[in-house]
Amino acid sequence: MTTFGDPDAGPVDAIALGGDAVLPFACRHEDGTGSIDTVVKPRAIQCALSRVCGVCARPLTRPVAFVGSTDNADDNTFAFPPCHPQCALDLARQGLAAEIVTTGGFDMIRPSRRGGPVAFRPNSVIDRSPVMPAI
Repeated sequence: MTTFGDPDAGPVDAIALGGDAVLPFACRHEDGTGSIDTVVKPRAIQCALSRVCGVCARPLTRPVAFVGSTDNADDNTFAFPPCHPQCALDLARQGLAAEIVTTGGFDMIRPSRRGGPVAFRPNSVIDRSPVMPAI
């Protein structure tokens, strides 16, 4: 299993799926089920309000990172919650994102209709980088 974030900070809150793939905290329901390509809304909100990483669920420090498509980066709006930069890189290298954007802070955008997804918008961009596949 890939180690996310600081390896000295204790166990990560991600479930091994096989090989190097993991089920991030933000993609897992309370019962442990979930899908790597679906963000669970209550977990996404928890990540934003509690300031924890969407991958490992450890407290966030600055800078924070967002992973997404090139369109997400162009629009400056992301569906996956904030992460540690290393967690974002590890997640993106699993083929789940094309770009990583780092920022000092972000806003959570609540859905405009009941049941809609939440989104996240960095309030400044420190760095934007395409993801290079792991070798």
